[in-house]
Amino acid sequence: MLFKELIDLICHINKVIPMEDYHLEIQMDNGSSVILDLKSRLETMRFGMLSDSELFKRVTTDGTYIRWNNKVEISVSEVFQLAQKGPQGRKEVTK
Repeated sequence: MLFKELIDLICHINKVIPMEDYHLEIQMDNGSSVILDLKSRLETMRFGMLSDSELFKRVTTDGTYIRWNNKVEISVSEVFQLAQKGPQGRKEVTK
């Protein structure tokens, strides 16, 4: 089984909280939380529409994906991948 598939099976998102300066606090069902800084990605094609701060604040989750109006989505495994990419994607991971 691939790492991505394993993460998707064992971790679920309980809550996602939009924060100032295009940060997200992602609370996991295992008690961990991840804070992602998406500001540096707002100039990319994939995340560009999130530069609209009102859209960014309307983030939702179904436990497996983080979504903005079904236009942009990030899976649980992508949360960890983005967090591991260094300072542009990771601010803090706690348990």
